Amino acid sequence: MLVCIAFLFSCANPKVNAPSIEKKNIISQTNVTDTTNEDSAIPTDSSTSALEIINSSLNNTFLDKSKHTPLTLYRVLNYKGDTTLWKSCHIEDSTFSCNNTHETPSCGTFSSRFSLPVLDRIEIYDTTFINLNFGKDAITNYIPMARIPEFDRDSVANLFSSLPGEPCTHILFYSSNYSLEPIGLPDNFMLKPVYNFEDYYSTHKKTDDTGNEVCYFNQDYRTVTSFGYIDDCSVYYESLPERKEYFTYQFLNISLRSHKGSTLTWKLVYKDQYGRGDTLDITTKFE
Repeated sequence: MLVCIAFLFSCANPKVNAPSIEKKNIISQTNVTDTTNEDSAIPTDSSTSALEIINSSLNNTFLDKSKHTPLTLYRVLNYKGDTTLWKSCHIEDSTFSCNNTHETPSCGTFSSRFSLPVLDRIEIYDTTFINLNFGKDAITNYIPMARIPEFDRDSVANLFSSLPGEPCTHILFYSSNYSLEPIGLPDNFMLKPVYNFEDYYSTHKKTDDTGNEVCYFNQDYRTVTSFGYIDDCSVYYESLPERKEYFTYQFLNISLRSHKGSTLTWKLVYKDQYGRGDTLDITTKFE
């Protein structure tokens, strides 16, 4: 009878072992708290978040290994409406001029306006942009362009007014700050551009494989040492306003036909490096 009463009492009170369970939970929570307070190197001030503490630590690390360098870049609106960047600019009352210097990696360093040197320390560029000729803070509305002389229409018309009419021959060279395009020239005449790596076009008569005589022309090249190439080191420069461009042309008769005594009317389109130009009517008398 006493055994049954004890069994019933135990079933009716299932929380008999509860104090032991509660004691274990309290110890576990206490251990976590104690470990945090004693072993953690991060302060547990409720006013400082863990993210702020980490950011502060990282900032201190980078500040110790970084170097701040001030850098000024000038932004300029060019004649095409494009924005360009320049390292060095000389500003006057209402005008300015700028320049950049570039070196290839073979020079040991590569110092273009978009490249940063590789250093042992982290170098941070504190960049300031100055808008020279656009925006609300513009210093001037000046658009830098090369000063190109006016195309001398009368002089050019006079140059082409009387030319030799011999067959298969060079007729003349002409250089200016304008590119040229002929319109209405017969196929046996050529107005060819001559570049800085070419000397000129030469013409001579020869007999082809069929035994017929033909006019042959070809380019004669010369060896040129390009400016800026020294010991495999290429250095080139940019300037604003740009340097004036020069164009050279050679006028040839590449046929076996003589044009002596004939007259030719044609047009010459001329344009400067900015695309400004016009069309000139030309009448040529071959002598």
